[in-house]
Amino acid sequence: QLLLFCIWLAQDNALKHDFGAAADYYRSIYMVFSVSHALRYVQLKEADADPPSRELPKQQAVLKAYYDSFPDIDTVTNVTNPDIKKAEEFTRSILNIKPSGDVSNRDTACHIISKLLGDSGQQCLFFDSANGINLHDASGNLTDIGSEEKIFVLKLRSSQGLGGDMTRKTFEDDVKLAEILMDCVKQNRHHPILEDIRNQLAAAHEVTKDRIVIKAVYAGSCSIVYTVLDLTPSALEKLVDVSEKLKKQFGKFLSAKVHPLLYRPSFDIACFDERGNRTFSSTPNTHQIGPSGRTKIYTEAAGWTRYGLKVLSKYKNDDWLHPFQHCNNWYRAFHGTGNAKAVDFGKTDENIEQKAAPIDAIANIYNTGFRPARVAACGPGVYCSPNPAWLEGTYAGAVEIDTVKGKKSFKCMIQVAVNPDGVKCATNEIWVVAKSEDIRPYGILIKEA
Repeated sequence: QLLLFCIWLAQDNALKHDFGAAADYYRSIYMVFSVSHALRYVQLKEADADPPSRELPKQQAVLKAYYDSFPDIDTVTNVTNPDIKKAEEFTRSILNIKPSGDVSNRDTACHIISKLLGDSGQQCLFFDSANGINLHDASGNLTDIGSEEKIFVLKLRSSQGLGGDMTRKTFEDDVKLAEILMDCVKQNRHHPILEDIRNQLAAAHEVTKDRIVIKAVYAGSCSIVYTVLDLTPSALEKLVDVSEKLKKQFGKFLSAKVHPLLYRPSFDIACFDERGNRTFSSTPNTHQIGPSGRTKIYTEAAGWTRYGLKVLSKYKNDDWLHPFQHCNNWYRAFHGTGNAKAVDFGKTDENIEQKAAPIDAIANIYNTGFRPARVAACGPGVYCSPNPAWLEGTYAGAVEIDTVKGKKSFKCMIQVAVNPDGVKCATNEIWVVAKSEDIRPYGILIKEA
């Protein structure tokens, strides 16, 4: 309408033989129309691009920080990736040679880690980032070994189109919708948009809708965290096509991510930190750790060998761990790598899905490798134990490997630190951490069985 009005004015001036004024009007028309069109084009492109970084509510920010760190499906399934080929060669150079069988030698640790992953039906790749190989390091997710949950993350440019709503969505719209949907997920309430998402996910994975379980929703871009129940090995082999199938189902498709241990997990041997290596004596030494007036006993893992993980400088500060016995140190605890079932908690009234699904040690813990317990015997949260001897006798995973000294069996645990302000001491042996960001792994413990 503005354009037509300006043209009428220009024509009116031309009729009055003021051709110079008419030319000025036409130039004005061109500039107004061009600028307006350009601005509209930029707005449309920005709406279709990955949304700019904006401040999210804390809960959504935590989810985004964790799940956005997962590798893209297209990256892990790309067999032509030169780094994957190098990692395959490097893995063969490690696993084709029998390890010494000495827990203090890294070759033994690598064989044990490979066996743990292999026992879960996974193919493990080792790489050394110090040699320029750039793959996703799954060392922070080792505590998810044995879990049957297969985590995927669908990232959309916006929530436009979900539930059939084609109106353009702002960042604020996506944040509000994520909060609504997340509340429904937590309370197990029906929502038409969640059902629409499940239908489309089921179509992309070629499964029935009842096998799609949405675990979380967060904004910045619009992201859906979900699992596919009872994934078969043949289904995992088809992951290479999943991104394209999701793109056909979701018009605002941006990318698809997968849990680091789900498909060809890669382990960076450069993640080991010799500063954290230690072989503990057979005597269970104890120390007081934590804030002044609120310390708790830290019992060393007697007889175990620890491989330190590179965690210093990973967080805002290091005094949660170092120097030892600093007043800001977090409590020390342990996490098993064995599998347990609901009945191990004395529960006989759990539903069939819970009984059939193994949980990783006494908990499935999220964030830096931890997941909230699916069977919460002592309340919701993440589980660990301050008592290494108790954990060793119940939930420490054991594997057998072939060494130069013959077949040997080894037990494994993960050493963790927990925030004093975020842990509940349910019993003398079981601690419950409400938030996944309040528990951090910093060592892999190995002991000959």
